[in-house]
Amino acid sequence: MKEVRRVKFTGKNLNDVFALPCVRKIIKIVDKPQLIIDQFMLVGNPLLMGVAYIGDELVEYDNGQWEIVRN
Repeated sequence: MKEVRRVKFTGKNLNDVFALPCVRKIIKIVDKPQLIIDQFMLVGNPLLMGVAYIGDELVEYDNGQWEIVRN
């Protein structure tokens, strides 16, 4: 798999990350936004729900799958 793009979730770029095809919804817990990622678009086990937190990076691969990279 070849990396196509990498987007860092800063918490201030909500419009940019919500436009990504892998993001299903944005929730806010204790005033901090979190991204809910489509489980079937994630690399690895599709049974696990993907949640991206502020500081994480979303990586898109050339096969259409995404990965959450924790920082």
